[in-house]
Amino acid sequence: MLENNIIRPSKSPWASPLHLVSKKDGTLRPCGDYRLLNAQTIPDRYPLPRIEDFRHILKQTKIFSKIDLFKAYIQIPISEDDKQKTAIITPFGLYEFNVMSFGLRNAPSTFQRFINEVFFGLDFVFAYLDDILVASSTEDEHSEHLKVVFSRLEQYGLRRNLGKSVMGVNQLEFLGYMITPEGSKPLPEKVNVILNYRLPETVHELRTFLGLINFYRRYMKDAGKNQAVLHEYLKGTKKKDKSKISWTTEAKEKFEQCKKDLANATLLSFPNPDSPLALFTDASDYAVGSVLQQFEEDCWKPLAFFSKKLTNAQKGYSTYDRELLGIYLSIKQFKHILEGRQFTIYTDHKPLMFAFQQKNEKASPGQLRHLQYISEFSTDIRHIGGKENIVADSLSRIESTSEIDYDKIADAQIENQDLNELRSKPSLHFKQYPLDSGKLLWCDISTTKIRPFIPQDFRMHIFQKFHSLAHPGVKSTVKQIPSRFIWLNIRKDITQWAKFCIHCQKNKINRHTRAQIATYKEVDDRFSVIHIDIIGPFPTSEGKTYYLTCIDRFICWIKVIPLANVIAETVAREFYDHWNSRFGMPYRVITDQGSQFRSELFKNIGVICGFKVCTTTAYHPQCNGKIERIHRTLKAAIRAHNSIKWTQTLSTVLLGLRSALRSDTNYTIAQMVYEQPIRLPGEFFEKPKSILDTDTFAKELQNQMQLLKPLDTRRHPSQKIFVHKDLHTCTHVFIRIDRVRKPLEPPYDGPFPVVKRHDKYFTVTIKGKDINISIDRLKPAYLLLTEVDVPHHKKLDTAPTLPNENLTAHQETEKQQSDFLDKDVQKKTTRSGRRVRFPARYKD
Repeated sequence: MLENNIIRPSKSPWASPLHLVSKKDGTLRPCGDYRLLNAQTIPDRYPLPRIEDFRHILKQTKIFSKIDLFKAYIQIPISEDDKQKTAIITPFGLYEFNVMSFGLRNAPSTFQRFINEVFFGLDFVFAYLDDILVASSTEDEHSEHLKVVFSRLEQYGLRRNLGKSVMGVNQLEFLGYMITPEGSKPLPEKVNVILNYRLPETVHELRTFLGLINFYRRYMKDAGKNQAVLHEYLKGTKKKDKSKISWTTEAKEKFEQCKKDLANATLLSFPNPDSPLALFTDASDYAVGSVLQQFEEDCWKPLAFFSKKLTNAQKGYSTYDRELLGIYLSIKQFKHILEGRQFTIYTDHKPLMFAFQQKNEKASPGQLRHLQYISEFSTDIRHIGGKENIVADSLSRIESTSEIDYDKIADAQIENQDLNELRSKPSLHFKQYPLDSGKLLWCDISTTKIRPFIPQDFRMHIFQKFHSLAHPGVKSTVKQIPSRFIWLNIRKDITQWAKFCIHCQKNKINRHTRAQIATYKEVDDRFSVIHIDIIGPFPTSEGKTYYLTCIDRFICWIKVIPLANVIAETVAREFYDHWNSRFGMPYRVITDQGSQFRSELFKNIGVICGFKVCTTTAYHPQCNGKIERIHRTLKAAIRAHNSIKWTQTLSTVLLGLRSALRSDTNYTIAQMVYEQPIRLPGEFFEKPKSILDTDTFAKELQNQMQLLKPLDTRRHPSQKIFVHKDLHTCTHVFIRIDRVRKPLEPPYDGPFPVVKRHDKYFTVTIKGKDINISIDRLKPAYLLLTEVDVPHHKKLDTAPTLPNENLTAHQETEKQQSDFLDKDVQKKTTRSGRRVRFPARYKD
């Protein structure tokens, strides 16, 4: 872009974030996130042509071509005074556009003015932004018309996008219309949402449908007559009556007629640039829906409908994100109508009114992407009550209808082998029951309930319909479904599906994994292995808000370094100046996963100085317990001084900690460094002078140091150990979320594929990266083969493969008496195969 003079370095006081838009071919289009700029921009009122206006060039035409322009916007230069307003922030500095960029509010109107100039005087051409229609009566005439069009394009330096252009055909799609020699007609896609509306199952669903129809009844012929039969079902019922409807043939015909009338009324409507335009949107737990309307004759008239079922991932969005997604998808659907038009967005979710006023750092990347796209069309978002947003609310709930089609089940029962096998069992009694369609449904009546037989293709749907109501446990689900339906091995299938339910596994907490406590590998040299960590922020004291804590594993010498900030350069410099310059270079430095310690700068310092940086697993402070424990002691001592100026009391606290007697060695920490206790305040008597010479003192000091050895790490046998047996073999795991969770946020995340298994942690793949996770945060994931594409994941290793010199902090730990993952516990079983569990007091 810089070489092609599209952008240039900028010194502008304006700045917008860089935004990358994915194009249909998979490439990225760089532009700016101009939401705030668009909100301050005065709209350009240059009109875009009415889409139905191209009908005047279609008279007696039979040959058509559609031309799409390639990177048309960059043909428009930006005035020198306005270039600074387009400045964008990039990793390489600030740049501004020399030509018109996507995302600017007035870009469509500006380009339409330009393209009208390009094709001025050509009555066989209709140009709507970068989409161009050429219509001719004969092939020869069409060839001449195309030559003129190509000449104009070449004259203005515009290039064709051959991949999207269509030349010399008898019919084609153009801006949502089908162009034929007979004329033009809207594509049926804009009303498919209405035509595909399912037959309501309950009184409440019928009432919702009639509310949608009645909103536009003035545009529908004989609306009252066709709806009279449907309104009979509502008499004497409550507002949210869930009772079933027994449909008659006449009622079904009237229902279909109502849908056709509304669809026809919509197809006959055209956008009017002089009429107010509004987009009404709504989102449910299952789908998003919207209706585009214009205000004519003192009421809203529909132009098009939209409804889209949410994916499994989108169903997990918050209400705010689902409502925002609904606006985003609706604008993309109606882009050819909304581009260049002034319109208002109506939603029943009030927080969206302030979406364009929030700070960028408070929005997720997905929200920023949606808001940037929406701002290119409109920033006018207003609230409408849910009761008033009837149409969009109805469309957002179309996909939520989950009915059981017993007619299809009856067809699938014919010559079903499982049914024949069940009918041969004497304990069951099958009988055929007639349906409204005249088909016969096989049902079991051996119990007090009539239980239809469900063929293979419908079983998962039945399970999901009932289990998804409240996601009960395995036992409850096994009791619930078999009491209403029957099929071969029904309890086995229900047990497996309930166990494999992803939503249950992510949201239900059973028993947390708690592995055997490991011990650090013993060290026999001072200052060879160092644990470091950062703690804070604290109240600012002398310009410092954090401190870097360093502790030696062998003698527990502690050093605390106040920090003004925690950037990598500061942490690396302070560590080198206060620790390495005094005690020399360690062999290993153990840290958590702070970005300062994982930075390339800190790693490079380790390479230069000759020490290896070992990181612990995330959200598992026990891995670096040596220093985490001293934090508690240190903060308690600082609080005891009852002083806000904690930097002034820090030296006194460290003096006390270093001079305290250790119970495991019977020495103070200072003695283990200096061979003698350090002198404390209040000691008024001088120590007798030593008559040892320097060489003798050095030898005695060396002998004393060789005798110093801390006791072995204490074990805690009272801690209950639990590691789920399926962690031996599971291909995927869930990870417990240990941070502070939002209300109703699932306690587990995943599932994620397992790459390697170790004694104390697993390596799992998260967003394409291999990350070490403590086993205490894991639980096995049970997945159906259709839910995960296992072959695409890395091959699973069951044992560590790294050499010793590359081990992390977890890998340094000694193996316990036996590997908990591969431990073969001696089992005693009965003849029936049940395992006998003896009380702990009888075990050796």
